[in-house]
Amino acid sequence: MLVELSYPISPETTVLDPGIQVPRVVPRSRLDEGKRSNTSYIELWANAGTHIDVPWHFNPQGWQILDFAIDDFVFRRVLLVDIPKEAWQPVTREEVAGYKDELVGCDALLIRSGFSRYRSTDLELYVRATPGVSVEAAQFLASLSGLRCIGVDFISIENVEKGRETGFPTHHALLDRPEPMLLLEDANLVILGDNKVSRLLLFPLRMSGLEASPVTAVAEVQSVSL
Repeated sequence: MLVELSYPISPETTVLDPGIQVPRVVPRSRLDEGKRSNTSYIELWANAGTHIDVPWHFNPQGWQILDFAIDDFVFRRVLLVDIPKEAWQPVTREEVAGYKDELVGCDALLIRSGFSRYRSTDLELYVRATPGVSVEAAQFLASLSGLRCIGVDFISIENVEKGRETGFPTHHALLDRPEPMLLLEDANLVILGDNKVSRLLLFPLRMSGLEASPVTAVAEVQSVSL
């Protein structure tokens, strides 16, 4: 069974930092105005909704979206872990290192913190008080060369407010390493329940010059408890 992990993108449902323009569809032509077809422009921030960061987001020598082959967005050895977190409470090295034996054989790690519950109940808290992943945890995960993707159920792999003060060390630890890493952010992981993920598919906009992109994130699960 395939399970969608992406939140819908719309002005009402997309969670963003204050001051960033919300995504919108701009009409070019409309049938109800006597035109021959409905056509539209899309105005969309690259980090809108459920999205991936690629190395060029923070590394000037890093890969952009089009540097990845399409198969690089498919992961076949996925580990889903529950690490409960509250506001301002980062994922620690000790917590992720506890899964070291399983991680050695994985190409993708999904961290389910439960913080996504605030996405629909307290948007300000969800954006401002993101738990994030600690620098030490990021350094440990970056050392696993076979790990190509880390996904989280909060808006950013790193608390943005703290990152602006410190130079975004968590992003750099993960995106500056020699092996290109993908970061999946603002993903709906609660929907997976107790199911084991056999494959993870993250398909971005295949557009030149992009450091990030909204994705259609899909998990293939082996059993169903949805």
